[in-house]
Amino acid sequence: MTKNEKLLISCSVLFALASGMSAVFMNVFLYTYTGSLTVMALYTCIRIGIFPFCFTLAGKAARKIGYGVTMSMGLIFMFFQLFYVIQFNQLFALNTDLVFVAAILSGFGESFYYLSVNTLNQLVTTPESRADFLSISGILSNISNVAAPLIATFIINLSGSDTNGYLNIFRIVLVVYGFISVLGLNIKAKGNMTKFSVFKSLTFQKDKQWRYVLLTHFIYGFRDSLILSLTGILVYNATDGSGSFYGRLLSLFSLLTILSYALASRLIKKHNRIKYYTYGAFFVASTAIVLVLIPNIYGALYYGVVNAVASPFYNVPFTIITMNALSDYSKTENLAGRVIAKETYLSLSRCLGLLFVVLCERIFPENVYLYIAVLTLSISPIILVTYSNIYHKKRKQKNN
Repeated sequence: MTKNEKLLISCSVLFALASGMSAVFMNVFLYTYTGSLTVMALYTCIRIGIFPFCFTLAGKAARKIGYGVTMSMGLIFMFFQLFYVIQFNQLFALNTDLVFVAAILSGFGESFYYLSVNTLNQLVTTPESRADFLSISGILSNISNVAAPLIATFIINLSGSDTNGYLNIFRIVLVVYGFISVLGLNIKAKGNMTKFSVFKSLTFQKDKQWRYVLLTHFIYGFRDSLILSLTGILVYNATDGSGSFYGRLLSLFSLLTILSYALASRLIKKHNRIKYYTYGAFFVASTAIVLVLIPNIYGALYYGVVNAVASPFYNVPFTIITMNALSDYSKTENLAGRVIAKETYLSLSRCLGLLFVVLCERIFPENVYLYIAVLTLSISPIILVTYSNIYHKKRKQKNN
């Protein structure tokens, strides 16, 4: 494994630890002040909605200063988001609009960070090392995901109240973000630094492979909108609002995910990738549906356990197929334009999914809207793998 690969995995693992301690609890923390799933959906929509603009800024900046630096810049924005929440959280209950400032800061930070990491994943790996890199990164990141809620739960128990515990967690994460930003500065991988056109990459043109990448990212984002905004809060509510119990559940789910990633790395090969992709999608689609139909600890356990086991079989093939497609363009153009384009389609569908939740809340009765929103958005993985099976079958027939 190269130095750049080791540094990138180290950054990813530490970020998983930090985000597992803070980002997972951020929605819950803000929800305790706003008390509204709709406000939290809008918070996430704003956060995700500014991604395309910020992706472009980050891509332009990376041409001059490198992706390691722009990754560090993203962490600095996230640092300021946590600082803002720590300093002004008491005002959120008086004016819920203030949470949207946190959404903007988070949006800038995440977009700079994720564009940089997604591009670096492509630049520092090769088609031969990619599967091992993703598996090792996935396993180590999920070890962090196991440790993070346990550490967070310990901090919450020592803090006297859940709210004080969340604030102490955010303070610790500030230090971790600072350390990761220093590591990121040592990653040296610029790739093709020529000019890029986001608009050109946003269009399908006549490139069937690129059309496939964009459409699959668009479809993928609809279920993602549930994960980003609602399911964590629904699991939290299923624990009767216990932050420490919620943290222990997350640790259990992450431990299962580690085992599943290890199993996926052994089972998923090129010849059976689509088969496991399909199985994973059907099981993943069922999780949020069961959670909303059975809104208690049993529904939460089904959601967490099945999601933990099935997600690697859904996510790893999706990621490998995308990365292999991007490799075809890496020698002739700056990948930033294509990475921004696919992330824009992903952000668009996430925002549409979140707005659909808000629209359902406005149109349907309170005891019905959540069922309609979750059931509708949860079928997107099934649509995605149906399209993928058709595409890859036609491509295989053409190549033969």
